Amino acid sequence: MLNTISKIPAQWKKTLFILTFSFGAFFSWPVFFISAEEIDANALVRAVDENLWATTKFIAGRLIIDNGRRVRTLKMDTWMQGVTRSYSVYKSPAREKGTKMLKRDSKLWMYTPRTDRKLLIAGHLLRQSMMGSDLSYEDMMEDKKLSKAYNAMVDRRETIEGKEYLVLHLIANDKTTTYQSRLGWVDPEKKIVRKEELYAKSGKLLKKVDYLDYRKIGNRLFPKKVIFRDTLKTNTQTTYVFDEIQFDVDIPKKYFSQSILKR
Repeated sequence: MLNTISKIPAQWKKTLFILTFSFGAFFSWPVFFISAEEIDANALVRAVDENLWATTKFIAGRLIIDNGRRVRTLKMDTWMQGVTRSYSVYKSPAREKGTKMLKRDSKLWMYTPRTDRKLLIAGHLLRQSMMGSDLSYEDMMEDKKLSKAYNAMVDRRETIEGKEYLVLHLIANDKTTTYQSRLGWVDPEKKIVRKEELYAKSGKLLKKVDYLDYRKIGNRLFPKKVIFRDTLKTNTQTTYVFDEIQFDVDIPKKYFSQSILKR
């Protein structure tokens, strides 16, 4: 090999050296680029939170509940203030029309027009299915900023449908958090989540969540729909479709008062 190289003209040797250096630099660059040490996982989670959250927001949406035997759709309007207060009213179908839910700090109430009474949902009731969906009432209470509830680290990189994502491993800061750990597939450029896996303290996988069809709303990217799958159930899924969403809206104070739950 050395004899062969020695026979190459000098000007060719120079060209060969340049090409060899260039290709070597090209193929070694991605190794440096994907180094986990170069990525601040917690800063990335904060950026994701900033993209999704606002001081207030209004959502007109649908819960499409597929229990494996039949599919039903609930339409509802929701007003949210930060991560501590929310008020939802169900508009259809007729059986659920007029049902209301009020979350205020660490408490959750539900009003049903059929009984004309409000119920404080607490204790074991929080772990029950919400309206027969793949979401629990506890999920309603856990609706908080990830950057406040978890510490994040980069686990690996993974490609989904030709797109590369950072897989972040999040560990809960508080032992009372419902999901003690979670994996999130995050686009580091757009600061959006593609999917999540939610785990119990034991390490058992409890929920799978897909965030789909992101669209531009103001200066934010927000999913058109989110699909929840309870892994403790078989052949079920619940899709939350956001038909309309508005950020930084004025919300009447009465919407977060218990009086709103009366008929």
